[in-house]
Amino acid sequence: MLLPPKLAVLIAEQIAQPVTESRMLQQFGNGSGYLFPGKAPGRPRNVVGTHNLLNQFGLPVLSARNTAMIEAVTSLPPIVVADPFGIHPNAAQRWANYAKGDWSACLAARMITD
Repeated sequence: MLLPPKLAVLIAEQIAQPVTESRMLQQFGNGSGYLFPGKAPGRPRNVVGTHNLLNQFGLPVLSARNTAMIEAVTSLPPIVVADPFGIHPNAAQRWANYAKGDWSACLAARMITD
């Protein structure tokens, strides 16, 4: 599987240091069921905190989200995509219009300048 280099390094480190059951219980045994538990019991880490954490490791959160959004709206109806992404159905429709947009004018303009 092709992975971004920084993510590949993190995964390789995880493979080199396998998680034992006791270590897993220490990390995820808080009963919340969240991969990224927040400070408040039973709550996930907030979006900004998760975004900052991933950016510390050089993982491009915004571009990955945008790519996932475009992939989702091109393969599913926008109304179905809205809820999992936490956006309004109208915003999902705008993403679908953007993803399926007619790029011929842009390509024609580029051909003229090249």
